[in-house]
Amino acid sequence: MDPASLAQVESLCDIFYTNQGSPEWANAQQQILMLQSSADHIPQCQYILDNSKNAYALLLAATALTKLITAHWNNFNAAQHIDIRNYILDYLARNGPNLQDFVSKSLIQLVCRLTKLGWFDDQQHREIAQEVTKFLTASIDHCVIGLRILNNLVDELNIPITGRTLTQHRKTAVSFRDQSLLDIFNVAFNILQQLQVHKLAVFKRLSPACH
Repeated sequence: MDPASLAQVESLCDIFYTNQGSPEWANAQQQILMLQSSADHIPQCQYILDNSKNAYALLLAATALTKLITAHWNNFNAAQHIDIRNYILDYLARNGPNLQDFVSKSLIQLVCRLTKLGWFDDQQHREIAQEVTKFLTASIDHCVIGLRILNNLVDELNIPITGRTLTQHRKTAVSFRDQSLLDIFNVAFNILQQLQVHKLAVFKRLSPACH
């Protein structure tokens, strides 16, 4: 993909996501769906994430990546899965606070899907809670992103997906419950405690001014 092709994709995304009643919509849909048709398009999705500021193009890239990686999981080795996950986490760390909510939501889903599918492939997937603490100790916006990742992770690990047997799903869900769920609960509880302490401190500073 090059800048000219990116501009075309952005134009198609604007039509697809905002002008469903227009005559051009069906053609835009057809061309956009092609991006989700083959794992060979994954580098194009990454190019869009790296170079586009168009929220709808970013949404397309995140959605396409989730579908492609889910459908073609066995095309990649464990190290590549980790590389993709770390790329998305780094992208969220750098750009997350400035993204539209629906874009960050789609990228968070991708992180959680990668974690779920790779749960038994690499220890790093099972250490996702520790990885997310980097968000929780940064800015408030990053903390919100981190909490959303943990929340989505709990949901994702409890929902079966096409292509995986129920036995595989249960095995992953039970392992997640035993190894990570308590850590996630403790992280969330600590954040709530910090917020409560902060509220009390602010209240005490404001109280003299109220009298």
